[in-house]
Amino acid sequence: MSPSSRSGPGSVAARLRKALDAADCRSLGDVLHPNVRWNPPDEGGTGCHTRSHVLSRCARLGALGLRADVEETFTYPAAVVLGLRIHGAVPPADPENVVYHVFDVTGGLITRITGYADRAEALEAAFTGITA
Repeated sequence: MSPSSRSGPGSVAARLRKALDAADCRSLGDVLHPNVRWNPPDEGGTGCHTRSHVLSRCARLGALGLRADVEETFTYPAAVVLGLRIHGAVPPADPENVVYHVFDVTGGLITRITGYADRAEALEAAFTGITA
């Protein structure tokens, strides 16, 4: 993908929504920075530290039958926030709850993904550019 076609958070938000709607995280490979970091909402979880690690984790979650429906999307100058309702038969699936992920975007690439259980915390982190 050329840099002009992945120009910013708005474009990244559209790609995220499309990939999640199709349950195809692999299609995000070209918007993930090679050294992207993914920190789950629960402090005790294990995060991911590279593009291939993130894509492998997504594939494993999909193989377990987990699916995320996008409930809300917020776009900031350097971040995208998605409110996700997780469905499936295994944790962390809980269709009663929405989890929030902040996708930090630099140069059209997702450089960090940080999960939050609280909407206000996620929006504050995206707005200020500070993620845990």
